[in-house]
Amino acid sequence: MSVTPDGEGDAADRAANIYTQSYADLTRFLRRLCGDPALAEDLAQEAGMRLVAAMRQEAVAHPRAFLFHVAANLARDQLRRRVVAQEHADMQDEHEAAAGADQIAAVQQEVALVSNAIAALPARARAVLQLARIEGYSQKEIAARLGITPKTVENHLTRALAQLTARLRMRGRQ
Repeated sequence: MSVTPDGEGDAADRAANIYTQSYADLTRFLRRLCGDPALAEDLAQEAGMRLVAAMRQEAVAHPRAFLFHVAANLARDQLRRRVVAQEHADMQDEHEAAAGADQIAAVQQEVALVSNAIAALPARARAVLQLARIEGYSQKEIAARLGITPKTVENHLTRALAQLTARLRMRGRQ
């Protein structure tokens, strides 16, 4: 045992003995408070270090009570941090859900604009656009399906895309 002139060694040894004798009760107490055995052991160790530090600085009248009081405060602080972290995570989830809802609404609005612009095209141009861009047919295949020449398909497609682009630009400015 190392003893310093002011008796720090005796106080530290006494605190260590109290901690050792109380360890099983202390960890059981902390497990009931926090529900996590590993966290209970960490908190018990922190409380023991604080007991040693306190007894080195001043006389502690009831060291075991001090140890349990410090441990309870540490557990409460830990619980408070968990609650705040959970509230933060919940708020983040709500924010992401709201952002997701905003994005869905924006996409739905864009789909409606495009659908309306396509619906406004002449019937033949709309059919050529659908076969080319939505169903993925080649101009040659579209010509065979519709009984028109590939050059006519190209003309309908060019006009349909130009009209669609113009309508979408007009809608986007409003």
